[in-house]
Amino acid sequence: MHRIVRPATAAVALMLTPALGAPLLSSTALAQNAAPAAKANAAAATEPAQLDEIVVTAERREQSLQNAPIAVSALGGAALKDAGVADVSDLTRSVPSVVIAPAAGGVPQVYVRGVGTFASNAYAEQSVAVNLDGIYISRPAGANGFFYDIQRVEVLKGPQGTLYGRNASGGALNVLPETPKLDALSAAATLDIGNYDLRKGDAYVNVPLSDKAALRASGMVIDRKGYLTDGYNDDQGQAGRLQLLLEPTEDWRVRLSGDYYHRGGKGSGQVQYPYADPDNPWIGPSDPREVAAYYAGLPPASAHNPLIENAKGDGFIDDQFWGTHAEISHDFSVATLTVIPAYREVHEDYLSYIPSAFRVGSDSAQKSVEARLASKDGGPLTWLAGVYYFTEDVTANQDYDHWVMETVIDSKLTDETTAAFGQLTYALTDTLRLTAGGRFTHEEKTQDSQFGTATFSPVKPALSARADDRIWNAATWKVGVDYDVAPQSLLYANIGTGFKAGGFYASIGPDTYNPEHLTAYSIGLKNRFWDNQVQLNVEAFDYEYRDQQISYLAPTLTGSSSTPYAPIFVTQNVGRSRIRGVEVEGRWKATAQDLLSATVQYIDSRYTSFGYSYFSNFGAPPSVGCPATVATGAAPAPVPPSAIYSVNCSGKPGTNAPRWTANLGYEHEFRFADGSGLTAAADVYLSASYYTAYDYLAEQVQGGYHMTNLRLTYNSADDLWSVTGYVNNVENQAVVSTSYQPNQAFGDGLNYANIRPPRTYGVRATVRY
Repeated sequence: MHRIVRPATAAVALMLTPALGAPLLSSTALAQNAAPAAKANAAAATEPAQLDEIVVTAERREQSLQNAPIAVSALGGAALKDAGVADVSDLTRSVPSVVIAPAAGGVPQVYVRGVGTFASNAYAEQSVAVNLDGIYISRPAGANGFFYDIQRVEVLKGPQGTLYGRNASGGALNVLPETPKLDALSAAATLDIGNYDLRKGDAYVNVPLSDKAALRASGMVIDRKGYLTDGYNDDQGQAGRLQLLLEPTEDWRVRLSGDYYHRGGKGSGQVQYPYADPDNPWIGPSDPREVAAYYAGLPPASAHNPLIENAKGDGFIDDQFWGTHAEISHDFSVATLTVIPAYREVHEDYLSYIPSAFRVGSDSAQKSVEARLASKDGGPLTWLAGVYYFTEDVTANQDYDHWVMETVIDSKLTDETTAAFGQLTYALTDTLRLTAGGRFTHEEKTQDSQFGTATFSPVKPALSARADDRIWNAATWKVGVDYDVAPQSLLYANIGTGFKAGGFYASIGPDTYNPEHLTAYSIGLKNRFWDNQVQLNVEAFDYEYRDQQISYLAPTLTGSSSTPYAPIFVTQNVGRSRIRGVEVEGRWKATAQDLLSATVQYIDSRYTSFGYSYFSNFGAPPSVGCPATVATGAAPAPVPPSAIYSVNCSGKPGTNAPRWTANLGYEHEFRFADGSGLTAAADVYLSASYYTAYDYLAEQVQGGYHMTNLRLTYNSADDLWSVTGYVNNVENQAVVSTSYQPNQAFGDGLNYANIRPPRTYGVRATVRY
């Protein structure tokens, strides 16, 4: 654990002073306005202290969160804004079961309850489905740029193989924007100013065009300097969303939506871990101090010094994402038909240093359509049936330019998926219900690749072509039972399965990996007590994970007789793992002005079978924390002194799966005589230690830590404006999200990592109409 104290401490103290003095200020105000204060306090005393009801659509229909017999966490738009969630990676500090780790190019790696994928190339896919407004986002990079004007975010935990299907073996993340309203003209704008020269603004306007049509426009602009000393890990972006709602009759509803996001700046950067300077972990990869530390950490002078090219300061990111879709629904007498056609494009162009140059350019175009027929409420039987079609074309050019080796990969991937699904729930009695569902998926992928690698060569490597075509079929299912133990207590149990299709990586030899499968057993209890003042939800789960897809540096055929193998990032299936755990979520509305919350998760994630191959250019034993032996029987045989090792990490825990995580929060509202209010809030995220890479080195462990966020918000009496002062990561913790060995093939143990933001603070002002 690294706790770094910086000059920002003085600013933090200034931010905290109002929070600590708030009770005194409110007392002074009350003393000066005794009569109005008495009336205000009397009104507050009679106001019911109850928790709000949260509505989710996790099962493709609106229902109360407490009535949904599945594990789901939901964060409303106001809570997201209060917490300063501006990017998908910010969800880590709000939902303990979620770990989101940014990688090269700002690509988020999403893990839910320890299930996720390290997406190491332009055509990798996640194990947790990310959906924007009901549309599946296939490219991991496409999960950026839409956290503005948000209605809520839903985190579905465990495999969602029935209703979501495609690549949802670990769960689903649903981001739902606000939609046009027919009944009111409204608008709001927020300006956020903070350290690292943060300037962020977002706004929306909702315009009813008639009693049957409405328009909603929203947008966001952000400009922030990098957290690293050389300017990396900055944030520059512009986003916009336009929606049109039409309700021509009581039976028809049509919503058209289009969105755009541009991301620029220098992009992500990596640091040595352990840090080059323990007193300043945020020294960037091209900073002279980091470069000097790299040379100092090399083995004694040799022909391989330096092993990798030094990072430079010319990295950049220039990504564009846009999409359009329609949601068309018609109410029949017994069911509602919903059809959602969609089209999205992702264009990536970035140069990142990890710490050698990694240049990527890719273009992706996806088309999809989903049609669902859902029964209306009423009667003992509730059902939903649907079909889904998805197709995508991805063209990617990737260049890994090391000092001793350069690898070039040009590829074209085509993916076509069709699926049919259904789920029904039957009420045996007024309190007991049975649920069953299934999905059949047919997926075909074709990839044409050109791959080349060269060692100690001043020219670009020659490319070899290879084409592959594979088809996978999968049947996923779910069965469950839920029972109303009491009017506000729901007991449920489920067994569900998840499937993620196989795919390809670049090589002139075998380059296919198979689908992964996950079976989940869960039992949970959702409760509300004391007249809706207390909420306590508990779930125990047991996952059986097989053929998990992981990405790592592995020996890959090159076609060269002098260097038949080269290490590149590949995706392969590895054995089996078992994930067991318990999650507890609690909320207590102690008074009308006081809210306490706590979420605690325990996970025991363990590989029961986990083996992979490791390539060593010069025969050095692998720098890993698992037993390794020289492999035999490889064809062609490695040219001495290079060697291939078999590594056995069976028994090791999963990566990005801390055994304990928790989020504790408290907020209190001070009410003033004029109707205005001051809300003070604090939350603390706690995490046990965890491995951040599959090498299982001691240097790749993020130690246990805690991270505190504070905010103080003043709301005007008419609720037309508010001002918030905030401090995130008060402790200034340096927390590693991912790490890896760029020199793995040379066995020097040098390790680099992505780290989360340092302490940030600022002021956020909102005006509403």
